[in-house]
Amino acid sequence: MKVILIKQYEKHKVNEIIEVSDGFAKNYLIKNGFAQPINKQTLANLERVKNNLAENLAAEIAEAQKIKTEIEKLNLIFTLKSNGNIVHGNITNKAIAKELLKNNIKINAHALSNEVYNTFGNHKIFVKLHDKVTAILAITIIEEK
Repeated sequence: MKVILIKQYEKHKVNEIIEVSDGFAKNYLIKNGFAQPINKQTLANLERVKNNLAENLAAEIAEAQKIKTEIEKLNLIFTLKSNGNIVHGNITNKAIAKELLKNNIKINAHALSNEVYNTFGNHKIFVKLHDKVTAILAITIIEEK
């Protein structure tokens, strides 16, 4: 019997069509809400769901591209204290996210590459906005006078 999975089951994904024995499909998958039997209505519903997912993905990528262009226009400037050759403090992802928020760009601190910046100069930071969209943020760290 062929069924459409409506919940993830083991290695199979949601909205996947699999073929299993009749007893397993009826007594376990359908009964426990993992699957629906295939018929005209469920196939039409599956197509509608796949189309909606594709549209949503396209909208997410478009939004991420828009944010990417805004991020790549920026050059954030941070200051750190130093005592001769020794730099005191560092710039963290949280500080960078706060500075971006001041520029009306809200991102999660986890979207930034996992580095701590504690040297003076220019740095390039990769910001993962979506699986398919990564922006490059420029920051400059200068010595506080």
